[in-house]
Amino acid sequence: MQKNHLKALFYLVLFVLTFFQTASAQIINQRAKIIKEYDSIRKVAPREKLYIHFDKTTYLPQDTIWFKGYLVNATLNSYSQLSGLIYTEMINANGEVVETLSLPTALGLTWGAFALKEERYPPGNYIFRAYTNWIMNFGDTYIFKKEIKILSVDAPIPIKVVKGQITTEKKPSTPTTNKSSKSEIDIQFLPESGSWLADLQQKMAFKAIDKAGKGIEVKGEILDSRRNKITSFKSNSRGMGYFTMVPQSTEVYTAVVADNFSFTKVRPKPQLNGTTIQLGNTNKSDSLSITLISTLQNQPLTLVGQARGVLCFIAHINANVQRKTIKVSKNIFPTGVAQIVLMNDKKQVLNERNFFLNFNDQLQVKTSSKVLTYGVRDSIPIQINVTDITGKPVAASFSMVVTDDNQVTKDTLNDENILTYLLMTADLKGEIEKPGYYFNQKNEQTFNDLDALMLTQGWVSYNWNLSKKPIFKAEKEYTISGKVTNIMNKPSTNAKITMLGKNKPTVIMDTLTNQNGEFVFDKLPLLDSSSFIIQALNAKGKTGTLGIEVNTFERPSINIAKKNIDEENEIVDSIAVERIATKNQVYQAALKNGILLREVKITGKKVIRGSKNLNGAGMASQILTEESLAPIYKKTLLQALQEKVKGFREGTRRKSNIRDFFVNSDQAKFIFDGIEIDFFYSPSGSSGNSQEYYDYVKAYLDYYNAEDIRGIEVLSDGYSFKYKSEFMHPMDERMYSFIEITTKTGAGPFLKKSANIYLLKPINYGSNKMFYSPRYTSATKTDKYPDYRSTIYWNPNILTNTTGEAHISFFSADKKGTYTVWLEGTDTEGNLGFSTLKLTIK
Repeated sequence: MQKNHLKALFYLVLFVLTFFQTASAQIINQRAKIIKEYDSIRKVAPREKLYIHFDKTTYLPQDTIWFKGYLVNATLNSYSQLSGLIYTEMINANGEVVETLSLPTALGLTWGAFALKEERYPPGNYIFRAYTNWIMNFGDTYIFKKEIKILSVDAPIPIKVVKGQITTEKKPSTPTTNKSSKSEIDIQFLPESGSWLADLQQKMAFKAIDKAGKGIEVKGEILDSRRNKITSFKSNSRGMGYFTMVPQSTEVYTAVVADNFSFTKVRPKPQLNGTTIQLGNTNKSDSLSITLISTLQNQPLTLVGQARGVLCFIAHINANVQRKTIKVSKNIFPTGVAQIVLMNDKKQVLNERNFFLNFNDQLQVKTSSKVLTYGVRDSIPIQINVTDITGKPVAASFSMVVTDDNQVTKDTLNDENILTYLLMTADLKGEIEKPGYYFNQKNEQTFNDLDALMLTQGWVSYNWNLSKKPIFKAEKEYTISGKVTNIMNKPSTNAKITMLGKNKPTVIMDTLTNQNGEFVFDKLPLLDSSSFIIQALNAKGKTGTLGIEVNTFERPSINIAKKNIDEENEIVDSIAVERIATKNQVYQAALKNGILLREVKITGKKVIRGSKNLNGAGMASQILTEESLAPIYKKTLLQALQEKVKGFREGTRRKSNIRDFFVNSDQAKFIFDGIEIDFFYSPSGSSGNSQEYYDYVKAYLDYYNAEDIRGIEVLSDGYSFKYKSEFMHPMDERMYSFIEITTKTGAGPFLKKSANIYLLKPINYGSNKMFYSPRYTSATKTDKYPDYRSTIYWNPNILTNTTGEAHISFFSADKKGTYTVWLEGTDTEGNLGFSTLKLTIK
């Protein structure tokens, strides 16, 4: 109980250390300023953290990604009361946003799904990204990202039939080795707290990574310039470790890795003057020993301890103190990543030392079943019991997924979960390999590995320039807003704004502008592939000459790093083989039982609805659908053609200096909704203007955005004959490629739109997709159609009652083997919980 009491005081009481009898007024004033600044930062720029729980991370085409979001206050881990709207995105390997879904939250919770339509999501690697508008104030720091892989069902798989059962021929796995060539290993050296002082025994951390960016186990020696051995080093299995030595200012040190004899310079170079922090933190001790070393003259220093943006202690160090050791209780910090910071009298940071504490004070979650072995298509009951660390029942919200271990890899000991992410990973930099390891295996080795992680990847910054105001506002809900101005560009007050939307159901809303000409539509229904027409009438009910500006969504910049995933190929390939083979089993079983006439792969023609294609639906050399244009919806039509149409380019006509557009070597001709734009072209007659026609065409291509287009069809070679006959002079022998563009309005190539009308395609809002979980009865249990689900069960909204209990059930599928039950969640007070269970299906 004492530990709980001290943890509660963490949020209320400041622990202050001083090293003199009476504090001077100047010191007291400086301390007060630091306390005030920490409080101000939490008020002006509070942080949010967002964690996403998925059903799995590897999928097949036509699968659905199921997920639940947990949005918390970064200081308390309780639900965030700041934002009420979360944005989720799927980004392809080219850095294009394929799909965006905005979701409302209640008590920081939300859930949704992405349906992986094959046309929109071809096989490959994707990034799932989630954030709030407020999170964007802090750059990329707290944006949640997860790699998602979509497998190809067309991959060649060795399959054989044994006793009527389809199985896969798996090649024996080759044991992985940690040996790499010289050029494949990169070692980074990081001195404790950031400074390496000469003539001082210090800790030097290091991390070794291979060409794929993964940690790799290494060992070797540190040599001086005369090739004398100073010390040896050895990493853990993730390539991290540390050693101690006394560096000399005149020496240059080299690390020699054993086995491959690679050489790496040890940097930074030792300094003669400076400061450093040495942290004494043992596994069994209840306190921290913090040693400050300084060679600075006439420099008073301030040492602070902080965690989650909250100040835990302040210690003032008098000028000219060369060495000082203090002890502080661990209990003044909460569970998670914390930091010791050394500052000079100008509040400039000189040194930082990160560390991690785990008081095991989170929710105690137990997941159980009556038995652990069931048959196929059996009903499986699951009981959940949740208490706090004192044994008191807790009402909380959880998400649960059950997956087939034959098809989905779940490492219950090492994979990321809600505890590892919100308490550790979110406050570190770079990829954290096997984060669950640091929570599940509590021993001396794990404790030392955790310290090596903090030394090499520790990163915590809750700092904020108080003179700067946050740019991005916290959004409570999804809104459509904008501004109306008159011909003089002045706000139009009391203008009537009507919004008519094509949605399910149809949306009709109206509102009035305020004195600044601003309007807002809120309390919107679920929006799925909707489009709206927004019309403005002035205060007299006339169209007048009003202009409408709609506030568009600004997403964070996208940085996709090209990764070499050689180290993961064996695992990914084995999953692919099993998943694809299982899909084949479904078809084979259905064929055997007469459910399917034959197994075929149907490749349908891409059809553009409303197209005026003279050749007929789907008859074109290249076809771009609305789905394929969705990732670049804000780009112009010209940019879309340049990026998506093969061979599209600008150039000059043959034997002429006239600029034009081409598809490969063919001159391009543009048709909008069946109307060729050349019909409206009137040349000026100036023979020297080689740019005139180009500018005329470009005006159309720049006017439209990709979001205005329903489809693009390129008609070259044989597909161009009907178009040439329709639109070109019969004596014209030149080769053309015709580009048929179908707009969403179908109105043809008319640039002038009514000034008081705005066409809007908003981001999809809300999700009503429900996970289908079959319920077998005695009649349907013998159904011949095979049930080979990889995700057996998904439930994002499990609530424990006041006794801390919840009961759910689901049915097993047809594949024998083992299932992993994965449960995680939180209460409203900032306590997190995680539990797993293994079931056997016979």
